[in-house]
Amino acid sequence: MLKILYFGKTSFALRYNEIVVVLNPGIWDGKPIVPDDFSARIVVATNQSDDAVGNAASIAVNSKAWFLGNQGAADKASEKGVKPWLLHVLKPEVPYEVPDLKITPYELSRVDESEGGRIENLGLYIEIGNMKIGYLGDTEIRGPFEQLDMDVLIVPVGGDGVFPVKDAVSLCIDAKPRLGVPMRWSSDEDPKKFAKYVQQFGQGITPVIIEPDQVLEVHWAAGNEFRYELN
Repeated sequence: MLKILYFGKTSFALRYNEIVVVLNPGIWDGKPIVPDDFSARIVVATNQSDDAVGNAASIAVNSKAWFLGNQGAADKASEKGVKPWLLHVLKPEVPYEVPDLKITPYELSRVDESEGGRIENLGLYIEIGNMKIGYLGDTEIRGPFEQLDMDVLIVPVGGDGVFPVKDAVSLCIDAKPRLGVPMRWSSDEDPKKFAKYVQQFGQGITPVIIEPDQVLEVHWAAGNEFRYELN
């Protein structure tokens, strides 16, 4: 069984047996979303901004966890104390593999609304246990994710440099995951609209809104029946 814990914004933890992967433990409004003492095996930041890297270095150092990210994120983590032997720079379309886990990054980007231009961002295709998870981080670009086979697609919604709701819904409809999960919404109406339209137009796709501190459990029953439960 895979457990997906949502901290808020773009921050998640994926837990499968002894593997715990923390995604984008960002700092928002000056406060970390994930506790420094959260125990992880792998910490991933999809870009170098504070809302992605956040306190990833503290979590990685305290847990002696691997830190994964693009070059900019790895440089920032190194500056904050992650030892070189715990750093792994993710290259687009080059998988990172350990037993029961394979992470394939894809090159996406987002608008840098404070300084202009674009910020490189990695979308992650995560195969953990027997589940396939798409996680797009901060982006408004779908890249190859419309064509990947996914049990769960986690997508940012609400504009502010990422997908408007309608574009996030469109991606879900094209990708056809079993579950569509919104994140990083700017307004409480954004996930509700996402769920409404996915339910209305996304045949075979179930929208799931995970509130911060909730856990989504997903597993295959009897080998071929997909089940989920939100706690």
